[in-house]
This record gives sequence, structure tokens and C-alpha cells, in this order.
Amino acid sequence: MSTLFLNREAIKVDIEPVSFEAHSYNPLGGKVGKLTLEFDREGFRVINKKGRTVSTVVWFELEELKNEVREKGRFSYRGIINSGPGDVQAVIRVGLANDSDRERLAPIFDKLPQDVFGRKCPDCGGTVIDNLCKNCGQSFTGQQRRKGLRLMLIGSILLLVGILVSYATYSSSSGSMWLFFGPIILGAGLIIGGLIGFIFGARV
Repeated sequence: MSTLFLNREAIKVDIEPVSFEAHSYNPLGGKVGKLTLEFDREGFRVINKKGRTVSTVVWFELEELKNEVREKGRFSYRGIINSGPGDVQAVIRVGLANDSDRERLAPIFDKLPQDVFGRKCPDCGGTVIDNLCKNCGQSFTGQQRRKGLRLMLIGSILLLVGILVSYATYSSSSGSMWLFFGPIILGAGLIIGGLIGFIFGARV
């Protein structure tokens, strides 16, 4: 019978090593790249199509797991992306390539403790769920709202810069201009994310 040892320093799921074909997906649900998932009793690895490991997770470090494997064949978590010179922390979204693998992966996540569905408190290391540390009781809602406000400000500046630079390229003789999509789209995304954080106190 499979067992789970609920030790924060060494959570281990008693499973045989198993791999899945998968893909990454963007916040809108679109597929953006092929991946391979490799699971074992200590954690899992996300490997890109070139065979390079882009994310390694041990179970006790797993944070903000959103498990939709049975319903939608996908999951997401907050982790480190190994990007070469500098590692980046971000929400990593993974979808299974084959629907038949849903019932192979879902039981693995079913064995995990509730700690992995939250994040770690920077003060005590306890689990933070719904912006409240279950160990020390500290609330992070105000912190996330302030962060959301900053993101909205940065996004507004980028959006304005993109619009002004685009307008500066306008030619009255031809009636055309260069539209700088990069800062406009990035700025709009930051505004939306910041707005969500500011209104709901959600982590962004």
C-alpha cells in the first residue's frame, strides 16, 4: 500500500518512478511548448523538448499547487524556472498531453498533504492558505494589495510609454504608424494582474 511520510523536511510519496508526456500552457489555456514530467517518491522534474530540466521540485518545497488533473488534465504550482544565468520564480502551468494519463497522475497528487496547496510564511515557515499563515496567524492580504497597486502603476507606465512611442512614429503623409505591441501588452497584463491582487488580495 502507498504511504506518505508527512515530514516537512522529507515528504516522500511511495510510488514507482513514472513519466508523462505534457505541455506548458499560458494563463489563457493555450499550449505553448512540449514537456516531459518525471515523478518519483521525492518529487518531480519538468523537462523541455530539448531534454533540459527546466524545473525540479521536491515535495516539501512544492507551493500553491492547483490540482485540476482529473477535471481538466492540468495543474500549476509556484516554482523556480531554471533559465540559465538567472533562475526565475513564477507560476508554472503544465497540462497532460494524453487524457488517458489523468487517472495515473491524479492519485499521486491525492497523497500529498494540504501544505503543498499553500505557500510558506517568510517569518515562521508555516503554510499560508488564503493569505493567512496557519502557524503564526500573520495575514498577507495587505501585502498583496500593496504589491497589486505597484504592478498597476508599473503597467500603466509601460502602457503609456507604448502608446506614446507608437504615436511618435505616426506619419501624417502616409497615415500609418508603428505599433509597439510589447510594452502595451505587457503593461495591460500587469494592470490586470495588479487589479486582481489589489481587489482580492490574491498573490500575483
